[in-house]
Amino acid sequence: CEMDMYMRRKCQECRLKKCLAVGMRPECVVPENQCAIKRKEKKAQREKDKLPVSTTTVDDHMPAIMQCDPPPPEAARILECLQHEVVPRFLSEKLLEQNRLKNIPPLTANQQFLIARLVWYQDGYDQPSEEDLKRVTQTWQADTEEIGEASDLPFRQITEMTILTVQLIVEFAKGLPGFAKISQPDQITLLKACSSEVMMLRVSRRYDMSTDSVMFANNQAYTREIYNKAGFGYVIENLLHFCRCMYAMSWDNVHYALLTAVVIFSDRPGLENPQLVEEIQRYYLNTLRVYILNQQSGSTRCPVVYGKILSVLSELRSLGMQNSNMCISLKLKNRKLPPFLEEIWD
Repeated sequence: CEMDMYMRRKCQECRLKKCLAVGMRPECVVPENQCAIKRKEKKAQREKDKLPVSTTTVDDHMPAIMQCDPPPPEAARILECLQHEVVPRFLSEKLLEQNRLKNIPPLTANQQFLIARLVWYQDGYDQPSEEDLKRVTQTWQADTEEIGEASDLPFRQITEMTILTVQLIVEFAKGLPGFAKISQPDQITLLKACSSEVMMLRVSRRYDMSTDSVMFANNQAYTREIYNKAGFGYVIENLLHFCRCMYAMSWDNVHYALLTAVVIFSDRPGLENPQLVEEIQRYYLNTLRVYILNQQSGSTRCPVVYGKILSVLSELRSLGMQNSNMCISLKLKNRKLPPFLEEIWD
């Protein structure tokens, strides 16, 4: 046989003869059993290369600012128990086992603790206290009884419920890993800038599809008619559209908690140390990405789902800008926001 690049694999006998003829030593021929061992070793190495990075390696690259920010002492014990309960609530053991077989990188111990902490804080600061609700609702009732049909009541109801919501957002932010490590001026900058966006995200969780309205903490459905009466018609249509889109996505509490943290740690004008904020946000984003990867079991839809979630950030920015324009519009109409909202949305 004529030996060329094609034929050299077709006739091994001819190849061997020609190689020996030109001076190759017979002992250079590798026996078949050694070839089999070498193939096996190469296959094992390829499989090893596919394995996810170990938990220790991933944790070592976690920003120190996230590692050394412990929860308050009274919450530490609860969070330690929740760490092994929260993630299994959203990612079943069966799914995690499938992911292990597919060599999908798992959530690290620190990421699981982070998720447990966020979901715990989110649940804890989801609703105003009964005392706060009772205080504001009693004021509404007293004013209505005193002056009869209160034309300004919808405006007061929405603004006062908004105050309670923003206060909850502030408390939630204070508990986020990394927040305490940011300078106080930057904390104030972040809270002022993110409060309206996080509020819109929280509103979407309270959306009632059957009535196309938002259920406030006082269990009253606030429809577009009530918003229009209150003078907030400027934002309600876009807000309800956003709520419908979020409802269609069927998010779980982990998605909401992580995205809320991402919104809070977004780059804002006036930050003294934007690099630090970006570093913290990057860890939350990576945790969200790994969570989606495990939830979708490595499906090709993972980038699509992750992209959709990130697209919500730009929608929230738009809604936040509309909220700012609405505040300006109210001032032009001589309608005053409560001092707390004026200060945080100045």
